[in-house]
Amino acid sequence: MDKHLLKNLAKRIKELRKLNGYTQDDLSAYSGIARSTLGNIETASNDITFTKVNQLAKAFNMSLAEFLNF
Repeated sequence: MDKHLLKNLAKRIKELRKLNGYTQDDLSAYSGIARSTLGNIETASNDITFTKVNQLAKAFNMSLAEFLNF
């Protein structure tokens, strides 16, 4: 994934998490993604799969279109 896009997505995820009042542990529980993986995603240290994008959108109760609107 393009590094610029990855950084923007990481920022979006962190902003949504904080807006919803979630800790990384909370988001991990809601999404089924390990907390350590979420930390790597939020710092753009790791690429993110479409499956994880979909899991996060569901955890935020958003459509993929809403989730990726940044």
